[in-house]
Amino acid sequence: MKIIIPVKENHTIASGFNETPDVCIYDRDKELKEACIFTNWREIIPPGSKITKRLKEEGIYAVLTQEMQLLALNLFRDNGIAVYKSNGADLQSNLKLLKADKLNFYSTEEALENNKLCGGKCDDCKTEEKCSD
Repeated sequence: MKIIIPVKENHTIASGFNETPDVCIYDRDKELKEACIFTNWREIIPPGSKITKRLKEEGIYAVLTQEMQLLALNLFRDNGIAVYKSNGADLQSNLKLLKADKLNFYSTEEALENNKLCGGKCDDCKTEEKCSD
């Protein structure tokens, strides 16, 4: 099974897909050293395409991230994409935990906490195009 992970500098898990254009496509069936392919997520999900459909076409059935908004979590879940919550930001340690089945799935309660980051309004969240940094 393949898992998509938003990353920064190929070693840190980003807080979410809105923070970085880069992802690791992790293949759980491969050895850890060769399990990650780094790419731009727009290579996999072009603008205007259906996210979950494209992920499944690529054999990606899970997401690993630090943060996930409730609407996005529900979109993934409703379309058969599992969402794991990272344990910190270190990519390699999280891949080891994932391989050992020691990471938890993202909960609705955790996603609701993330809604507070943007005041609970979807139109207040920053995006790649409108980054407030």
